[in-house]
Amino acid sequence: MKRISIARRAQPGCGAMALIILAMAPIERAFAQNIGDRTIYMSDALARALDNNPAVSASLAEVDALNADAAMAGRWDNPTLSAEVEDFGGDRNGWGDADTTVSVSQVVPLGGDRRWAYRTERAWADAAAVESAAIRAELLADTARAHIDAYAASETYAVRLELLETAQRTADAINARVDAGRASPIERRRAEVLIARASIALSEAERARIGAIQSLAAIWGGANLDGQLASPLEGLNLDAIASMSHDEVLSSNLQLAQLRAASTASGYQVRRERASAIPDVTIGAGARRFGGSDEVAYLATIELPIPVINQNRDGIRAALSRENGARFDEEATRRSLLREFAQAASRFAQSKVSVTQLEESVLPASRDAFSAAQEAYGEGAMDLLDLLDIQRTYFDVRIDLIAARAALARAAIDIDLLAGAPSLSVMASTTVEEG
Repeated sequence: MKRISIARRAQPGCGAMALIILAMAPIERAFAQNIGDRTIYMSDALARALDNNPAVSASLAEVDALNADAAMAGRWDNPTLSAEVEDFGGDRNGWGDADTTVSVSQVVPLGGDRRWAYRTERAWADAAAVESAAIRAELLADTARAHIDAYAASETYAVRLELLETAQRTADAINARVDAGRASPIERRRAEVLIARASIALSEAERARIGAIQSLAAIWGGANLDGQLASPLEGLNLDAIASMSHDEVLSSNLQLAQLRAASTASGYQVRRERASAIPDVTIGAGARRFGGSDEVAYLATIELPIPVINQNRDGIRAALSRENGARFDEEATRRSLLREFAQAASRFAQSKVSVTQLEESVLPASRDAFSAAQEAYGEGAMDLLDLLDIQRTYFDVRIDLIAARAALARAAIDIDLLAGAPSLSVMASTTVEEG
């Protein structure tokens, strides 16, 4: 990382400003100690975010639990073993004269509610699996956005640092003209203001850079980064993202897929409630020993509830209402996704145009104008205010380009997330060498 070097001079104001700038150096050096020499690509950041992420692990644990619930819901009840001893004691001669009955009974579901219970719980497990994939995709998108913000903040800081150094060189030229009597002493004060404003902007950029980098590192539980960030546009397939249609987005959107799975589960729940309205029958068989004669007889039992009070109509009605609500939610989400995709596609197209114009025409023109203005001012052929205006425009254009590239990357991430984050998933599983 570059150090800020300010030459001391005797003019009032400039020395104080130099001290302000030099005071920032310890902070910069302390933060630089945590930055290594390796390059951190967006794929590296995504892979780190997925490594033992608690949110993703918790969602996968819930999927496993729901699959276990589904397996349990499809099983029959355990058979019941019962034993009965009667007519012992009193006027009889104890246990030997008692009548003993031993039987085994089993509940047999007639309506198939166990089958529909299994399908319902499995459908909810499928919905949870899609939700887990959505949580993973959201994590990838949040990490990508944090990487974009950290890179943009680092690039902005570098430009602000260069602006401060340029302001110092401009101040040297101004002071030289004032000392030579070729300019008014007022311009010396303008030089001091120029350095002060560049110093303030650099300080703000430094705080923003540290905050953005720490925010990115916090996603995988780190206090800071161990390398330099690479441009997020390097790993994004902008052409593939730009060619996505709303039909492709809707067919692969994870939020919509989760609602579809929930609608399926709600439909199975309706069938489950209707099957539950059919009463289950309990059958049994056993043997009875009569203590008085020591004879043995066999018995068979059957129990069938009479559905005259509870026919599960309210349960069926509730399930139907939830099924309708799930389908309404699905349609509402589909319309919302269409709007989000239209907005993201518009931002993507506009950002792409802005980046192209800034890179191909605006930045080269402002760079040439700045170089020519510096030469003209040194030769006394340009006014100070014109020089400062051209200088400010040049650095503003560079910062605008950083912001435009970041906006383009964010729009691409938003579109990719709407489509189920296919590009981010590929990047998270691709090494730098493979990329």
